[in-house]
Amino acid sequence: MRKYISLLILLTFLTAQVYDVGDTMSENHQNQAFEVCYGENEYGSDTFHFADLNGATNGGTYRITFVDMAATW
Repeated sequence: MRKYISLLILLTFLTAQVYDVGDTMSENHQNQAFEVCYGENEYGSDTFHFADLNGATNGGTYRITFVDMAATW
């Protein structure tokens, strides 16, 4: 039983990733709102959308974005 639980946890972590290097974000994920908790004055808004960086939706200013996320817990 313990082996099955360990295998289930391992498979959960292996399949949890939505995007890989070189993938393009879906429009739904680009339009998801994120709260800006620091730097609101520089950004100009209290919410951030990845669609703000997409030239097809923001008026022609195309940007390449690299997101690196890490947790130490």
